[in-house]
Amino acid sequence: HCKSKEMKKRKAWYWWQANIEIFLLSQDYLFVQWSNGTSWLGFHTWLGWFMLLHLGFILVFYLFAKKHWE
Repeated sequence: HCKSKEMKKRKAWYWWQANIEIFLLSQDYLFVQWSNGTSWLGFHTWLGWFMLLHLGFILVFYLFAKKHWE
């Protein structure tokens, strides 16, 4: 019984950490000077970062929902 509480705490820490990392990555305006160049598919560099960040968020939320709302 005690082992399952320990496992839940570990899983909660993982989800907390994943969300904090996404939040910190979204604060890119604090540490990145985006150039006017283009990235893949001709998008502006910052827009490519924005899309990748949101895909990461969707993936993390999907995995969280799959794990906790079965």
